[in-house]
Amino acid sequence: MKTILYFSIAAVSLFSCAGNEEAEEAKIELKSHKDSLSYVLGAMNARTIVGTPDPNIDRLDLEDVAVGFSLNLNKNKPTDCELTLTKLFGPNFQDFDSTYAKEGAECIGKLTGYAFYQDLIKMDGIAQIDLKMATVGFRHGLLKKDTLLADAQKQSLVQNFLKAMNEKNGLKMFAKAKKIKGSQVFENGIIMETVAAGSGGSPSATDDVKVEYILTSAIGDTIQSSYAMKQQSGSNEPVALKLNGGVIPGWTYIVPKMKKGGKYRVYIPWDLAYGEQMGKESLCFLIELVDFAKEGSFVKPQPPQMGIPQGK
Repeated sequence: MKTILYFSIAAVSLFSCAGNEEAEEAKIELKSHKDSLSYVLGAMNARTIVGTPDPNIDRLDLEDVAVGFSLNLNKNKPTDCELTLTKLFGPNFQDFDSTYAKEGAECIGKLTGYAFYQDLIKMDGIAQIDLKMATVGFRHGLLKKDTLLADAQKQSLVQNFLKAMNEKNGLKMFAKAKKIKGSQVFENGIIMETVAAGSGGSPSATDDVKVEYILTSAIGDTIQSSYAMKQQSGSNEPVALKLNGGVIPGWTYIVPKMKKGGKYRVYIPWDLAYGEQMGKESLCFLIELVDFAKEGSFVKPQPPQMGIPQGK
């Protein structure tokens, strides 16, 4: 899945005078859950920049990056920044022209701010974020001074935020899916829409299957596509899977309700997908059932590993 590590926030006043930075930082207090969450998300975005192995990042003035972030926490994509970064790093991003260092650093901040803001809007989470405090967190993260909270607190804040967003957006996805004409709603919460009816038989819950699929998140982002994977690998073969223990529970339940040759859009609740450990994310799959056969036909059983007893 596309994770929420890129966000956006605005607080130009914090960067209006370099001489005031120490005084501003001394005043920072995280007085609420909203303050803390905003600070942590801002810092996380900054860490994706300073954590890159590119040595040219160390040649940039991070204060310029912070200014760029604060200036572009909005819906306006900084389209001129692509050309600026090409001038700074070269067409293959292997050079460095210090002439464009200041402008380029600001562009890195602007692009990060834009992506951050857009993701929050898409997730419907912008109301939970204080943009000024996120900007503070971003600057602290750049300077590796984001120490107002312990690492365990940061992790908990982000995980709980993502779970809440995933649950909310999952409910929205299912509400829309139930309105699709002809969609089938099952008692376990799975919804199936027939995109193209198949004319063959249906597999059992213990069969192997060959499929093509596209996996998207509840907000519509493509997470994985077998079609794209085939293009990258040069393969012409569909994906072979075992329904008995080789897929998420939602697939074991719903694929036997499909017919060979058909194409279906399936909405799967988080508890029948990857569970709480993956942030309670409900998923949508477009599945084309290419073929099916008895267990072991497409996916060969793995031989027992030495020292690991096998069940009977």
